[in-house]
Amino acid sequence: MFTIESLDGENVGGINLNSIDERNGTFSIGIRIDRDHRGKGYGTRAVHILLRFAFFERRLNKFNDSVIIFC
Repeated sequence: MFTIESLDGENVGGINLNSIDERNGTFSIGIRIDRDHRGKGYGTRAVHILLRFAFFERRLNKFNDSVIIFC
């Protein structure tokens, strides 16, 4: 689990790798952005960073995607 922070150091949400299957190289991502900080690019940037980490550092090779929306 990683914390997503603004440039000012304010906690705006969290992101993590889920359902990691090392044998098949698959994974999914869980992300939550606080309501006040949505629509400002924090989630997009966090997903980009985490995907780079998963593919290049962890050597995973398939991202399984699903979406659950909570308001």
